[in-house]
Amino acid sequence: MINATAWFLLCTALVAPTSEQRHIDAVQIFYCDFSENDVNFDKWPDEWRRTYGPNMPHYVEVEMQDDETAIKGRCLTAKLNGGGALISSPSVAISDNFGYVVEARIRGQGSQHSRAQVRIEFCDENRNVLESTSSDWYQNTDGWQKIHIGPVNVTHPDVRVAIVTMAVEEGGHVDLQGSFSLDDIWLARLPRMYVHTNSPFNVYDDPKNVVVTCELSGIREQDPFIHFELLDASSHKLDGNTIQLAGKLIHEKLSKSSEFIDSSVERPAGYAGATSWQPPIKQYGFYRVKVSMQTARGTLKDHMISIAVVPPMQTASRGEFGWSLAGDDIPLSFEQLNLLLPRTGISWVKLPVWYGESEAERGEQLVLFTEQLAAKDIDVVGVLDHPPEDLDFFGKEIPADASIADLLSNVDSSVWLPSLDGVLTRLSLRVRWWQLGVDSDTSYAHFPNAEKEVRELREKLFRFGQDVSLGLGWPWLEAVPTERRATWDFQQLSASPPLTGDELATYLDLPPRKGVARWTLVEPLPRSDYDLETRTHDLMQQMISAKIHGATTIFAAKPFDDEVGLMSDTGTPSDLLLPWRTAASLLSGTRYIGSLQLPGGSENRLFEDKHGTVLMVVWNRQPRQETLNLGDNIQVVDVWGRSTTPLIKNNRHVLDVTSLPKFVTGMNAAITKMRLGSRFIETNIPSVFEMSHPNSIELYNAFEQGIGGTARIVGPEGWQIVPDRIDFKLAAGEKAKRPFHITLPFDAISGETPLRVDFEVNAEKPYHFSVYRTLNVGDKDIELELTTRLSDDGILVVEQRMLNRDSKPVDFKCFLYAPGSERRRQRMQVFQLTNNWDIKTYNYSHGEDLLGEELLLRVEELGGERRVLNHRAIVEE
Repeated sequence: MINATAWFLLCTALVAPTSEQRHIDAVQIFYCDFSENDVNFDKWPDEWRRTYGPNMPHYVEVEMQDDETAIKGRCLTAKLNGGGALISSPSVAISDNFGYVVEARIRGQGSQHSRAQVRIEFCDENRNVLESTSSDWYQNTDGWQKIHIGPVNVTHPDVRVAIVTMAVEEGGHVDLQGSFSLDDIWLARLPRMYVHTNSPFNVYDDPKNVVVTCELSGIREQDPFIHFELLDASSHKLDGNTIQLAGKLIHEKLSKSSEFIDSSVERPAGYAGATSWQPPIKQYGFYRVKVSMQTARGTLKDHMISIAVVPPMQTASRGEFGWSLAGDDIPLSFEQLNLLLPRTGISWVKLPVWYGESEAERGEQLVLFTEQLAAKDIDVVGVLDHPPEDLDFFGKEIPADASIADLLSNVDSSVWLPSLDGVLTRLSLRVRWWQLGVDSDTSYAHFPNAEKEVRELREKLFRFGQDVSLGLGWPWLEAVPTERRATWDFQQLSASPPLTGDELATYLDLPPRKGVARWTLVEPLPRSDYDLETRTHDLMQQMISAKIHGATTIFAAKPFDDEVGLMSDTGTPSDLLLPWRTAASLLSGTRYIGSLQLPGGSENRLFEDKHGTVLMVVWNRQPRQETLNLGDNIQVVDVWGRSTTPLIKNNRHVLDVTSLPKFVTGMNAAITKMRLGSRFIETNIPSVFEMSHPNSIELYNAFEQGIGGTARIVGPEGWQIVPDRIDFKLAAGEKAKRPFHITLPFDAISGETPLRVDFEVNAEKPYHFSVYRTLNVGDKDIELELTTRLSDDGILVVEQRMLNRDSKPVDFKCFLYAPGSERRRQRMQVFQLTNNWDIKTYNYSHGEDLLGEELLLRVEELGGERRVLNHRAIVEE
């Protein structure tokens, strides 16, 4: 039998807004607009409950009241009177076959300190809350505020009913005036879609092993179509497949504690089924799989999961890169982390290790986990942060934001030391690195006489003579007293907001504190604010800067984070996992040796490992090709870990360089170092034409044996370089200088000018390669700029700016040449040029005809050295 109240509520639900107006595939299971559900006319909704307790007194009035702005003219209102309130709907039977969604309207008026929110609470048979999901908190709203919660999937096996609750909380001060009102509560069930792979964290080393499974329950149609789409990192579709699901009818037994429908009823709950797809992934990389259910009514549900397929890569056993899991929610078990972490290119991991007496099982797991990681060459850093819940701090609750200095140095050690003794005794033989507080906790950096305090703390913690290294958090922006000896071994440096790659380089170049290692954090840009290319480039720059400028250890901050993490909150890969892994694996254990000047001007950094193998990281904001001989076994690895062999043209490798860094492996170490060691002694050529200018080239033999060969210096057309062939013989490790002369032609362009040096070297075999350098033509004391703009009346305005950094004033005559025989050269004269900008302006009619053309400016010195500067510029609007 259905009781009278339940039948009345059911009838009320029938006249409520239909589920199709709310959600295309929802089935309404509860609705209340407070219009008719008051059988006994007591201004309290039938079957609703109110909870009383501390801060929720009886004298806070809660009742239904007439309100013309409510959906049906009535709402439930809590009138603030110095307290809060907790109001709950009737319990509604639910099943784990479905997801659930709640919609409601809330209004806050006249509150200065109090706030309210709506929750959906999932409870057992006795209404004990096992899971809950909440809306935002609201204070004063501009009229009614629509709230949407869900879809929410139930995970606890003992959940039987759902309850919709409005919670009103008082603030730091009580409100005697104001109110919160609730209206239009709608609870519905949705078909539940669960999409997963055959990996606990969706990271694979073989693309053939990937299987995606879609499980559905509570669907209305028996045989819907399930559509799978494979997307790349940029969300471009690569492949897809559609499979018709063979659903089976399912039933649900209603909960005895349901106050809405008689519990004796067993009713059909729709259909359920599962299907799987093996996406045709052909290469390593980051992918997404979109899964959607399609019925006669269209696409009703879709779900997206991320997958990373990682290539095999060797990580140095003592690398610098790690993950910091301190202060971060860890969605994976120790067993799952043991499988994941060795695949991420790390050699370090930070873990919170302070557990209590009631967590003996966690202690056993930590011991086993540290042993498993040690066997895989991953060092564990034990982080002492928030104490366990069973630790009694004089009966007081420990604030969530309490710093480690507050806990360990402002509380008597007899309170917390016994709890830590067991942790340190069990782990200190396996964990050699210990950190006080999470990475952002810099409380000891501001502690009076921190050296003395940490020394005494160290003696208490490790009084049994354990051989450990102790560290603490330190802000980047705080000056480090380098003259004082520290009592800690490392500083975990951090900043808010996080530093960029350039800022990291600047701070790391400051003198370190003696005897203290500097650990730094890599913190990606927020996913919601930047595109993938920008975030990837920034991540690479942070990692490279920290590596080049001497960070001892480099940790990824918050690796499990939807916004800035390498993994998601739920433990699946983000689009930055592979770029991190590629860079960490290839850079670990290497040392920075410099950068090359490439013919196309691309930026690059060179690293050498302990075996003498050289790696180049190369990128360019503007995509271009770099062509040069790099060695015999060259491979190019992109940020996704995919390796290719570059094309060879005229015995030179052709590198396709993009804004995302690429890693060039297998470079010949001797050739690379010979390139680095070759330089012009004089880098500036006076702009005096048809006169011989002496210079020298310094050569360095980086081979492990004596070499002989020739070097030919190739300059721009018209340059005379004598001799045109420079012979040399060098012992292993020897440096030598060889002279040459340059004569500039009359029309040589001023400024940075590229030259190429072609080498033929005879070592254990012949080598042919080129070195690229620049010489500055002109006078380093004279600055010359030329800009163009088109005026509204079509006149091309050319502005010339000159500056003399020498103390001696000088005069120049200037000639500007524009293309076309009908345009005569224009002439200006500069008198007594000093360390102040001199500005001259030239005008050309019909300036639009010159757009995109090249102008030539020739500046000749009057008297003195008779220097000549030739400058070219392209006409722009």
